[in-house]
Amino acid sequence: MRTRQWWTVVACLLFALPFASAQKTTGTITGTVVDPTGAVVPGAAVTLVNAGTGATRNAATNDQGSFTFPELNAGTYKVSVNKTGFKQSIRNNVELHVAGITSMTVKMAMGSSSETVSVEASPVNVNTQSGEVSNIMLGQQVRELPLNGRNFVQLTTLVPGAAVGESFDSKNKGLLAGVDISFSGAPSNANQWTVDGANNNDIGSQRTILIYPSVDGIEEFKILRNSYGPEYGGAGGAQINVITRGGANQFHGDAYYFGRNDVLSAKNFFLGQCNPAQPSTCRKQMLRRNDWGYTFGGPLKKDKVFFFWSEEWNRERRGAVRQAWIPTPAEINGDFNDIADCAPGSGAPAVPKDPLTGVAFAGNVIPSDRLSPAGQAYLSQLPAPTNSNPCVPSNWVQSVNIPLNWREENIRGDWNISKSTTLMLKFAQDAWENPLHAYGEGGLWGSQGFPAVNDSWNQPGKMAVAKLTTTIGTTAVNDFQFSWSANRIHIQRAGDNPGLGAQITAAMPTVFPASGKLHSNDLPEPICWCSTYFGILSPWDNRQDLYTWKDDFSKVSGKHTFKLGILYDRNAKDEEGGDEAGGLWGATGMATGAINYLTHPL
Repeated sequence: MRTRQWWTVVACLLFALPFASAQKTTGTITGTVVDPTGAVVPGAAVTLVNAGTGATRNAATNDQGSFTFPELNAGTYKVSVNKTGFKQSIRNNVELHVAGITSMTVKMAMGSSSETVSVEASPVNVNTQSGEVSNIMLGQQVRELPLNGRNFVQLTTLVPGAAVGESFDSKNKGLLAGVDISFSGAPSNANQWTVDGANNNDIGSQRTILIYPSVDGIEEFKILRNSYGPEYGGAGGAQINVITRGGANQFHGDAYYFGRNDVLSAKNFFLGQCNPAQPSTCRKQMLRRNDWGYTFGGPLKKDKVFFFWSEEWNRERRGAVRQAWIPTPAEINGDFNDIADCAPGSGAPAVPKDPLTGVAFAGNVIPSDRLSPAGQAYLSQLPAPTNSNPCVPSNWVQSVNIPLNWREENIRGDWNISKSTTLMLKFAQDAWENPLHAYGEGGLWGSQGFPAVNDSWNQPGKMAVAKLTTTIGTTAVNDFQFSWSANRIHIQRAGDNPGLGAQITAAMPTVFPASGKLHSNDLPEPICWCSTYFGILSPWDNRQDLYTWKDDFSKVSGKHTFKLGILYDRNAKDEEGGDEAGGLWGATGMATGAINYLTHPL
């Protein structure tokens, strides 16, 4: 009776544990040892050796002749089986993939144990252990398949059941990118993305990720589309499980460069009113991309300590063709005679009317004493027209320079502390920035298209992982992991003349005092949803930190493997909120001020 009560308490505790997202980066090698007649061989000694690092595990076949090695890192292994009265059997090049199960049958020949039967090639492994529907992308595929933008996300769209929207763009990174992919009909923001077991999701939108591992630093990744096991959670869609490369007993490395330049592009007919009869008037839309990096890994101490380091840079310069109707210098000073004779529907606005009388100003000129100093300051950020004809829909057309920079560093260390204990440490940082002029065409919000005053966008991402794996006897393994993943979004003042923003703000005093308010010393200019969008968003900040502790325990008993896992998450997402003009938000991020447009009309 007491035994039954004890198991009842244990079962209640297990079912009471909170469910959270977990990811398995390790796999299992299992097999059965048989003699020439097909009868099982119990009590055989089985040794497993990682071909890259020399890490070793030992087990013995049970009464059913089976053996299991759980919680193994992905890689290539050698399996050796010894039993008195049989020749030693060696199986080389046994492949194990991320979160995979490799099964085998080892047939031993009668003879002396000093004789060896070696099998160099392994048969194609068919998963008969689980019903998961998944796909593996090997490191060689990731590194050698042509990828526009060198982004591994593009490969996830190749699996059966993957669907993306018409505007999906897999080449970008950072804030221009998205991973809103529907797998097997699930919502596109219902997927769980991890790197080396660490959460890589932006929990604010669930459609972007924190870091984009360099394709040369990826060992492989697995996409579990549906029917996966209970150790996966946190999302109802697919589980995309990326593992990075580690060092081995041999030094290895590479260096690379990829380039693209608009010197090979055609000229843009619509940029600068191109006249084919005068080639000098035709210009090209800027697109220059340079991507370079290197990897290097190897042993610090053979069979004991290993490292792997990768670094990659990307520098891209795009030309965003922008157009608008903007006032001429004369119009900014109140003289609208140049558009007085424009035909209705030509694209130019109508001559402004006096709000006091409802009719046009005398001579189509606004008196100087009626001009708003705040309005004059606001309009000072506009560029000069590029077309002298004011009676056109767009008298300003310009290719605005859009710089995009990305850099990533990744370092990983593996330590075989003893035959039963291994430690993996990994750190990666991903830096994406769009300085000078915000790339609104790419999806960035809240920044005007004019280059004088603009926003710079900066998104750094970081990830740290520590994993301790301990073998307990020959039948149990415990895997403990801590991970921290985070990113920031910083929007700061930029543009060709960023100081002009402070002059504009100074000309527009707030209704309430700015002291004590968020960004009180760096107020942004107000936003105007006019026929042409005016205004900027900066300054603005966002923070996310994800902390995860998890422990996985596996116990082999006969032909069965029992697993128990515990996961604890602490997530934080802080984002400024309030009205569009960020500088007017209160100390808590709530709106507490407004522009007095009545006393300072535009």
